Amino acid sequence: MSLVQRHGLSLFRAEKQEYRMVYALTFPLFFAVALVSRVLPARLRPIPFGNGGFFAVFRDARAAAHSVLPYAFMR
Repeated sequence: MSLVQRHGLSLFRAEKQEYRMVYALTFPLFFAVALVSRVLPARLRPIPFGNGGFFAVFRDARAAAHSVLPYAFMR
């Protein structure tokens, strides 16, 4: 089932649009997990993180989203 109606759009463009919508909806969840990972002790962290500055949380959330979301589009 598709979230995007395909009226005149190519299949690739429609899937790209759908991926962006799902990414925008789920990024806050991945961002929250990345923030929690920074606060918890190392043995309780849901995802490991590397050293970095303030924007490393955004980088970790983005990497997690881009590694998980393609599974939603597998056929």
